[in-house]
Parts: sequence; structure tokens; C-alpha cells
Amino acid sequence: MRHLFLHDFHQQQKAEFLVRNNFTIPAHYGSMLDELNAVEDNLVLIDRSYLGKLRISGPDSLDFIHRISTNDLNQLVLKTVCDTIFTSPKGRIIDYCRILREDENYLLVSSHFGTGHIMEWLNRFIIMDDVELCDVSDEYIWLTLAGPECCRFIRSLGLPDVAEKDEQAWIIYEDLSIPALLNQNYKVPAYNLCLPADHAFEVMDWLHQRLMAFGGRLMGHQAFEVLRITSGAPEYGSELSEDYNPHETRLLRAVSFTKGCYTGQEVIARLDAYDKVQKYLMIVEADQPLPDEKPLPVYYGGEVIGRLTSHALDPRTKTSVGLAFVNREYTIDDLNLTVEIEGRECRIRGGLKVPPVIRPE
Repeated sequence: MRHLFLHDFHQQQKAEFLVRNNFTIPAHYGSMLDELNAVEDNLVLIDRSYLGKLRISGPDSLDFIHRISTNDLNQLVLKTVCDTIFTSPKGRIIDYCRILREDENYLLVSSHFGTGHIMEWLNRFIIMDDVELCDVSDEYIWLTLAGPECCRFIRSLGLPDVAEKDEQAWIIYEDLSIPALLNQNYKVPAYNLCLPADHAFEVMDWLHQRLMAFGGRLMGHQAFEVLRITSGAPEYGSELSEDYNPHETRLLRAVSFTKGCYTGQEVIARLDAYDKVQKYLMIVEADQPLPDEKPLPVYYGGEVIGRLTSHALDPRTKTSVGLAFVNREYTIDDLNLTVEIEGRECRIRGGLKVPPVIRPE
């Protein structure tokens, strides 16, 4: 069982823990309801350091990751970040990653708990390239600030010039510069913070003190799942898998249609050009809590029209919210369809919603 680098800090904050993918991570800090209210009204800080991190180095690094992933990484300048997707030859998702350029090296932040799967995939394509891959998951802390007051909080740290939707800002703590990188995958403003592990405890203490003085809160995984699902943000293993493509997951923000060839490009371009996408990710708002099993069939008029891949209990309503891949003809925003989800003893009624964060298509 693995612990987060900041596990002792979370214990000091009286976190309750859960185990996810062999990691012990904070479930909540006393009140999941308070955490959800804070992300809607103010801001929260989430430790997501369980995400795998790779350093890609060598003279051919940029050319290598550019030619085997979906986005145009040639525009990636020093200390900036770009979302990209590694896809199979069939255009299916291997991983959705964030690439941060550090001097001549590149930091890849996976959507998975660990790096084994993406390192194995990348190694398949290293033939004559002068490229080296190194797992640096334990060398970096990855935090997410989320909530409508994110930008104002960053300004309060001594950055008065930061504006809404700035792609990055630099938080200065003593002699350390911490990049705050815009994350547009949630229904509220969000930034990712990347900092070296050897400064993690002192920086986290400082950030936490400033957060509490600002009226914000720490957020655990249970509330984060509700935020993720109600934002329509896919997760590795549930929606990010070789069962689905970037069109279906609504992740076309991470796809360039002008960069030329990459692995899976022909299929993804053909789906776009010929309008052949068969299903899309939708939010399901159930009338009751859903059973733990996944995936669950989604019905309309007695016919299976999709399958639910993630769900979480929202303590504000005592009901479940979920994500489901639904046949395209049922994914129009103003249909207001009532569907049914397979339950343990009976089908559970629910409504379909288009995710609030729609990627350009």
C-alpha cells in the first residue's frame, strides 16, 4: 500500500482515508458537504499527487511526444503546459496527459495512478530516438485549486496582475517559483500547482494557512468525485480507456486537426470529417443512490441507449450523479430525457444532461 508524500500532513488535518488503486488518499476532512459547498462558493485545495509523472529527456524529446500524441506540442514554450492524448492506432485512448516543459526536459502528468502503462506504451515507439524516460512520481507534488475564488486567492499570494483565464501564473514562496497552470476541465475555475517534493511540507503548510485565512478548505477524494462527475470530466479506467475515443469523451481541446500525422490520427480525423461519432459522454442525475457495480446499463423506452461508467453519491441531494456514454441521438441538450439505470432490485429513474464544460468540436 502506498501513501502520498504529504500523508502526515493530511493526518494532521484529521483526514479520513480510503484506498484507491493501491494508494491511501484522503477521503474527506470531516464534512464532504462543507467541501462541496466550498468549491461552489469559494475554493478548495486537493492533493492529487497520486497521478503518475514521467520526465522525458533527450534531444529528440519534443519531436517524439509531438508525433505520437494528439496535440500540437511544437507551440509548447518554456514553463507552459499542454494537454494531449496518446491514442492507439484505432484512435482509442491510452492516456490523457498534461505536458509541462521544464528547460530542455518535459514533465508528463498522467491521468492514472502510476506510470507503468504509459511508460510501456511510449517505449514501443522509441526506436532510433534519443529519448530517455524516467519515473519521477515521487519527486513532484501535484495540487489542484478549484472554485470561483481561485484567481482572487492567487492574487492574494502576491500576484496582483493575474487575470481570469490566464494560462499560468507563478506563485513565489521564498526562493521557490511554483507554476499555477490553468485547468479548464471542471465547471468551476481551477489551477494545477506543481512543486518539488523536497519543499512540499513547508509550502503546503504555507498554502494551507493562506487557504484557511481566505475561507477555503481542503477537499478529499469523495467530494472531488462529485465535482469531477458534475463537470463531465472523464477518469482513467472508467471513461479514459481503449473502449473510447477523444470525440466520445469530449476531449477535443487536446486534439489538433492541423498538426499532421500521429498514432491514431487517421481514425480521429475520419470520425470528425464524416460525422461518424456514435456516442458521447453525458451526465446522469439519478433519483436515488446507485449500486456500486459499474458499468450499469442506461435505458430509454425499454431500450439500452448507453452505459454508466462512473457515479458518486452527492450528500446535498442524497442521490447519485454519474457519467454515461449515451447513443448520439439522445445527447441533445434540450431533450430533457428521463432515463432508467439498472439497480439491484429495480431500475432507477434519472435525467440526462450535457456536461457544462464542452470541448470544441
